[in-house]
Amino acid sequence: MKLLKIISIPLLALSLSGCAGIFIAGAATTANLVTDTRTTKEMWNDSNIEFEIAAISNKTPFKGSTRVTASAYNGSIILMGQASTDAERRAFESKAKDIEGVTSIHNQIRVQKPLSVKEISNDSWITTKVKSALLANSDLNGIKVKVITENQEVFLLGLVSHEHADIATEVARNISGVKQVIRAFQYSEQGSDES
Repeated sequence: MKLLKIISIPLLALSLSGCAGIFIAGAATTANLVTDTRTTKEMWNDSNIEFEIAAISNKTPFKGSTRVTASAYNGSIILMGQASTDAERRAFESKAKDIEGVTSIHNQIRVQKPLSVKEISNDSWITTKVKSALLANSDLNGIKVKVITENQEVFLLGLVSHEHADIATEVARNISGVKQVIRAFQYSEQGSDES
């Protein structure tokens, strides 16, 4: 009976910590949905664009020689990652332009070897730090900025005012580990403060 208790307590702790993680992730997703200025249809379309770009990555001639990800916001996409040649980089952009709903492309694919798992993990950590700093900044209260990091370059997207874009850019630049901040905002006079 004692052995059962000894085994049960760590298992219970592990299962509860998993529930906490799911709860936190769900809360973060809900917060993102509440502050996102896009309609449900626009978010759906952007997700489909990202899905189709991921499918391109897994087809010949790109499979195995490129590591490309994309982020879409209102049909405007950023292509990020690595390709083995400039011709491959341009060919990937050409394929992405053919996707329904794509309005503009920011091709930030670099000609270099794919990132290591360690580099990808570091990028995730930088993204977390930038998002936290943006959330903590009182001048950006309620402003939704999408943050993606690729090889220590931070990409910022969203529908914002020029003032909020400048503030978000400055916040991201001051995070340790950030090499460069690339803005891919869509601008409105009022940003996401519009009623």
